[in-house]
Amino acid sequence: MAPSPITALPPRRFRRRSQPRRRSDMGLAELLAVLKFRKAIILWSLLVGALTAGALALVLPVRYLSSSLVQVDSIQRNAITGLVEPRVKVAEFLGQQAAVAASRTVALRVIDDLTSEGFLVLSDYEARWIKETGGVLVAGNDLKSWAADQLLKDLAVTATDLGSTLELAYSAGRPAEAARISNAFATAYIDTVLDQKQRRFAAKAAGFSDETKQLERDVAAAQDELERFREASGVLPIGAQKVEAAEVEFASLTQRLAEARADETEALSLLRQAEATPKSLLVNFPLPQDALSALQSQARLAAVIATLARIADRYGPKYPDYIEAANERAALEASILQSVADRAAYATRRRAALEGEARAMKSALSEMQKTRETYDLLQDKVSTSQETFNLVTTRSLQEALQSRVDTVDVFLLARATPPPKPATPHPLLITLLGVIAGALLGATTAVAVELLEGRVRTAAALRQTFRTGVVAEVSAAPARRRKRRIFKTPTMRAAA
Repeated sequence: MAPSPITALPPRRFRRRSQPRRRSDMGLAELLAVLKFRKAIILWSLLVGALTAGALALVLPVRYLSSSLVQVDSIQRNAITGLVEPRVKVAEFLGQQAAVAASRTVALRVIDDLTSEGFLVLSDYEARWIKETGGVLVAGNDLKSWAADQLLKDLAVTATDLGSTLELAYSAGRPAEAARISNAFATAYIDTVLDQKQRRFAAKAAGFSDETKQLERDVAAAQDELERFREASGVLPIGAQKVEAAEVEFASLTQRLAEARADETEALSLLRQAEATPKSLLVNFPLPQDALSALQSQARLAAVIATLARIADRYGPKYPDYIEAANERAALEASILQSVADRAAYATRRRAALEGEARAMKSALSEMQKTRETYDLLQDKVSTSQETFNLVTTRSLQEALQSRVDTVDVFLLARATPPPKPATPHPLLITLLGVIAGALLGATTAVAVELLEGRVRTAAALRQTFRTGVVAEVSAAPARRRKRRIFKTPTMRAAA
């Protein structure tokens, strides 16, 4: 019986724990020991990985990848004016262009181009189309659309923000086929962008054409309305100077009216004072300078009063000259009062006349201003309609010209060429990767089995598992190999 490789403390120390703790970690030495004792699992895993990878390398078809590079100008300029037009962010714009390049519309154009060149025959896809779709002709399920979808499956579009480029990579079984179809996609994409641009500007031009017709009708209607207003009002275009002159004249008339009202008030006040003054005191009554008749009568009255006093002193009141002078005095006093009354009546008539004239002028000025405002409004309407019509006409002309421009902001930087090497990895590389994967899988399986069985192969593992000390460690004796004897000894032959 071979001695035990490890001698530990008495068994009683182990009875305290009937269930030892499993190891949760493993050192490098233990890992190497496990791989050594479980080499069968690793060898089998290596063999399976190598065979699987070799079979996969033989079955995997060889594919060639060819790419064409297209640059997209993210700064859009107007082809007519040369001004920079607003556009979305570069990343968003490139994403839109990548979606256009990988769309069915571009793929259908590629199908048409390759079919017209004789490079592609749709009948080659008919059997697969019938097998996969049943051959039912519905919208979007015809043979041409299905073939376009098959081409799109092998197309990869990559957008680069920094260079503002699109890479159209196509994968095929032959190098020339990959390059040919990749170039066809690039050409179809550029043609689609040009067609889309021309269609968009043509639609805008058509919309502007309809709007131009409507604006032309609006201009004609505004001009007719202005002409009818001219005929109805019977006036020619009124200038701003005429309205200003009328306003100045009205202001002057208003000032004169205020003066007339003041004169009337003063004249009426003078009349009331004159009527309240005794006739004997009219000779000294204060009169204004403009009352010439009253002033003359007042001067004559003073002379008459003096004459009357002299006659009365000499001849007495019965004298005929005294009576004549007294009558003249009464007439002059009445003349003074009448002059003051006439002056007040004139002031009243003047004020009334100016008020009537002011009312008439105010009405005429209001009518003139109203007519001017209406005329200006109609004229502004005509001018605005004409300006809008001119602007839309110019814009429509620009859109029409841009719809005929055959320049686009997409450029083909590099055409696709047949690749010299396939895109699929080499069979030896696939086999090597399979061997590495098998080795990793085998090592993982070996460690898992080792941890599941809970084997103890070193003293450190024993101390860690049972948390006890080790007294001694005895190496196991090497096992003796039994040699097979091919030839039996002569003794055994004799015994036989």
